[in-house]
Amino acid sequence: MTANPAHRQQDARAHAAASSIKILGQAAAALSATAAKLSADQQRLVIRYQARLPGVMAKVLAELDAPAKTQAIALTRRGPIEASQGAGVGELLSPGEGARQLHDYALATGGDLNTWAGPTAGPVEIERRLGVPRSTLHLWQTKGLVIRLVDGVRKPVFPIEQFVESKPIAGIADVLAVIGEPNTTWMWLKEPHPLLGDATPLARLQRGALAEVMDAARTNFDQ
Repeated sequence: MTANPAHRQQDARAHAAASSIKILGQAAAALSATAAKLSADQQRLVIRYQARLPGVMAKVLAELDAPAKTQAIALTRRGPIEASQGAGVGELLSPGEGARQLHDYALATGGDLNTWAGPTAGPVEIERRLGVPRSTLHLWQTKGLVIRLVDGVRKPVFPIEQFVESKPIAGIADVLAVIGEPNTTWMWLKEPHPLLGDATPLARLQRGALAEVMDAARTNFDQ
């Protein structure tokens, strides 16, 4: 059965009226909440100038609802345009080859290991300075809890900064497990990182921020 056109118009008007009432109620509630946040003096001004408020509010709302204006910048060509093409990103390296080249780069540019790794010490000095027995240090190394560096010239050494209160910093093993190569891992831990607010991952581990350091490591080493 087809509805009477008059009934349809009546229903439409009723729906529009209900919608208008709903919007009016929401607007009134919003205005009331805003007025409640005003100081007593500001509320008095609202009462005093209530006759002018509709015009002021309409102007303000129009400005708020207007699309942001963009300013065009005129560019002037200073000479002929030369078409060129870059060399590209070059050959992609495997993670293992990238780690090897990074290691070689560190040795070639750093000279002495301590210039890029910071203070280091062998097992005998670690025991003397930190009180960590050589057997314990060896066990930590076997379990991947500490980083041992090799510069190809001297005997293996351990960065002192990875120890706090004679124990490895929590999280060293997790980062080492992701990166794999010890020299690369220590270089990464010592470099400021943009994902960590330009703090070094080592500094963030010292503050217990293991989760964000691991996110950064997985991002860099694609895991």
